[in-house]
Amino acid sequence: MKERGKAIVVGWDFSEYSKLALDHALFYSYQTNMKICLVHIIKRKSDTDIVSVELQKVVDQVYQSRGKHIEMMVRHGNVSEGLSSAAKEISAAVIFIGTHGVQGIQNYIGSHVLRIIMDSAIPFVIVQAPREKHTQFSVVCPIDSRKESKEVLYWVAYLAQVLGAKISLVYPEYKTQTRILRTKANVNFSKHYLGDCRVKYEEVKLSSKRFNNAIVQYAKKKHADLILTITNRQPKVQYLFSASKIQYLIANKEKIPVLCVNPRKDLWIYGAYK
Repeated sequence: MKERGKAIVVGWDFSEYSKLALDHALFYSYQTNMKICLVHIIKRKSDTDIVSVELQKVVDQVYQSRGKHIEMMVRHGNVSEGLSSAAKEISAAVIFIGTHGVQGIQNYIGSHVLRIIMDSAIPFVIVQAPREKHTQFSVVCPIDSRKESKEVLYWVAYLAQVLGAKISLVYPEYKTQTRILRTKANVNFSKHYLGDCRVKYEEVKLSSKRFNNAIVQYAKKKHADLILTITNRQPKVQYLFSASKIQYLIANKEKIPVLCVNPRKDLWIYGAYK
């Protein structure tokens, strides 16, 4: 986080879910010494002053209760562009948002949260529930046959070094030879990468059948504090009408926080990521 940004953005809408996002963000802020900025998006510019007064109350309350100075921003426009623009403006490393999951028709056309994430070059942490306090921070990192899946490794190494996180590297046990070879190559790369970073990890095979469900159940078993995932680089129309991996993980029924990373095309000019 520190190398790719110097702040944490929290998407704020005065809901209980945004409060959950702030609580999670505060934990990371204390561990990394990065500042926090609450960003509220309004539809009408005329609401700016009223919202700013209410947002300042939140900032003051956090200082009084947690002793933490945080910043705030009010932006006009749509949520996706507003959050991303604010995050870029302050060189944010990550954006935290709270959600109640995917419901009803959104299961088929893509949740609002998913659309926001897909438009951002900055990673998102999605939270659904209060942060659980464990003696050791635990991270589950899925690696599959997609070459992009290796891009979460930077965050794995960072969390391991800064938070002393326990890392579980999980991958599907495919049946087809092509996927087996691609997954094996990605896993080997991941092991070498983490080894070079002096990160300890455990390596776990999971069933490729309903792999996403297996990831969540394993994370639950390990009392994981975070699941990492990579989004699809170029989502297709039909992708929005299917039970996508990222959408399933975001709305996982165990309400485990998820760090979502969009693939960065600039990384693929380097041989190490090919």
